[in-house]
Amino acid sequence: MTDRPAVLVVEDHHESRAGLLAALERNGYAVHDAGTGKAALAISRRTQLHAVVLDARLPDMEGLAVLKAMLQQTPGLPIIVVTAYASVDVAVEAMKLGAADFLTKPLHLGTFMRVLAQCVERAQAQGTIDPPASDLRVEMETFGLLGVSEAMQEVFVRIKRMAPHFRTVLITGESGTGKELVARALHGIGPGLSRPFVPINCATLSEQLLESEIFGHERGAFTSADTRKVGMMETAHTGTLFLDEVNEMGLSCQAKLLRAVERRELRRVGGTSKIKVDLRVIGASNVSLDEWVANKRFRADLYYRLKVLTITVPPLRDRRDAIPHLAQRFVDDVARAAGLAAKRLTPAAIYQLSRYDWPGNVRELKNAMESVTLMVPGPVIDREHLPANVRGVRNDAIHIPADTTLHEAERRIIQHTVESHPTLKETARVLGIGLRTLHSKLKLYGLRAARTPGSAEVADAGGARRPRVPKRHAPRRS
Repeated sequence: MTDRPAVLVVEDHHESRAGLLAALERNGYAVHDAGTGKAALAISRRTQLHAVVLDARLPDMEGLAVLKAMLQQTPGLPIIVVTAYASVDVAVEAMKLGAADFLTKPLHLGTFMRVLAQCVERAQAQGTIDPPASDLRVEMETFGLLGVSEAMQEVFVRIKRMAPHFRTVLITGESGTGKELVARALHGIGPGLSRPFVPINCATLSEQLLESEIFGHERGAFTSADTRKVGMMETAHTGTLFLDEVNEMGLSCQAKLLRAVERRELRRVGGTSKIKVDLRVIGASNVSLDEWVANKRFRADLYYRLKVLTITVPPLRDRRDAIPHLAQRFVDDVARAAGLAAKRLTPAAIYQLSRYDWPGNVRELKNAMESVTLMVPGPVIDREHLPANVRGVRNDAIHIPADTTLHEAERRIIQHTVESHPTLKETARVLGIGLRTLHSKLKLYGLRAARTPGSAEVADAGGARRPRVPKRHAPRRS
């Protein structure tokens, strides 16, 4: 695995292929190569790619057939078609099939690298491909932790550093952010992978039952104690005890937990014998324990014992750049598990997902993607298929003072509408004008289309990006 974008070069001419591979490696790309269409399709099925450079003519099949097959496997994968035979018909057909761009031989290296970088960047912004996966990110995914944002990369680094050495850790974050997954990663990366991981949610039990669950009890300790019970702390011996929503634990139970953690011994409820335990303890809270300590609802000594090391998992609204990638990943996972054909989110759907605040965080996003993936019959998930609460997020209000000129009022309305919609086409529809008129207005007012997560196009005031028509006289050979 690599943290460099992976590019597949499909070219039957050995020298041309070797030259492109060397240039790509010099520019920081991880490279794969194939000399035939069948070999290229095999690589694309088993490899996470960020772009493909595809010769239009191959010895075993037409390049456009390879293009079509690859996009069926991975919708949105940036594919740049290259040919020595300049033909407008081939270019148009390639763009219709979904090619990201079209270039003619001999290639100008600078132009080629610029086009490649733009194609990869645009596909990542639209959420159609994931960013390159670092070794650390791949390792975290084995524990169910998904994250492409800078904030989550920082969480991953903290987990990696803490895992081999911690005795107690406090994980904070809102409900649904994945605190238990963080705890499992701390347990699994360290020396405890083959040892027990014992989770308990402190909010689901009364204080008496929680104390019995954690420490166990002797027969006759209370009315319904017909037999001896081994507690979760004993069960977690040599491993990790995870106390979710530890803030819900009663003060009496907190005192016993602190004593057990510090002395590494416990007594079962109703018992007199001391039982030695050697374990690591992770507490998790979705509230500010500082406030609970100040309000005498949580013991300060236990709090400081747990927070020797801390990890804060950020809410999803603070890492919106991750939403497109997480959403498509959940769609892919659900479709694969249900035996369904691959489905993809449209830019409009991704744009809407990125605007919603997700109060339930990653859990809510995952549940929403599971629902739409199972309910939408076709291969495309659009904005209209999203849950009503997500679909209904809008920000259409705009304040224009009474003394504003018509010229300034129009400028403000156009700017607001451009910023509130994923594509210029959609903006023009909402404003009730043609796309050409919109371009003229953008140029008149010096406005530019904003780049947003999932944007279908990013245009300047002069107009939208158009497919490149092959030139008959190409620049110098690379």
